[in-house]
Amino acid sequence: MTPIFKKGRNKADNYRPVSLTSTTGKTFEAIIRDTLVRHLEDNHFITDSQHCFRKGRSCLTNLLEFLDKITGCTDTGENVDIVFLDFAKAFDKVPHKRLILKMCSHGIRGNILDWITEWLKGRKQKVGIRGVLSDWVEVLSGVPQGSVLGPL
Repeated sequence: MTPIFKKGRNKADNYRPVSLTSTTGKTFEAIIRDTLVRHLEDNHFITDSQHCFRKGRSCLTNLLEFLDKITGCTDTGENVDIVFLDFAKAFDKVPHKRLILKMCSHGIRGNILDWITEWLKGRKQKVGIRGVLSDWVEVLSGVPQGSVLGPL
């Protein structure tokens, strides 16, 4: 993993981790992602308001839909309350065991669950800064940054 600068260099929180994953792995992830998204959509685990990681939708389409709703409410004189939440590092905090249990509760089983379990199991990482590498450390939570399945 290589920390990439985001903002202000004085704190570790100002860098984001970038992990390298293989092209072959990303190909498998893409196939599994399509199957998982179809399963989650067909079983109504993903609502229409969810935009990210869905075909034809993005953070931008989410923002445009939100602005359209707010503008409409403002035009008709309706009151609007907005709460913004920042789930900072949410993808880094989810323990692998909890993620697997959640997938089971959403009906994801069999070969796909086995593949994802193996994909997460035994992950190790080390940090490289200016050519200096840390020791390897086992990764027990989170999904690999830059992976195809990570956002899902």
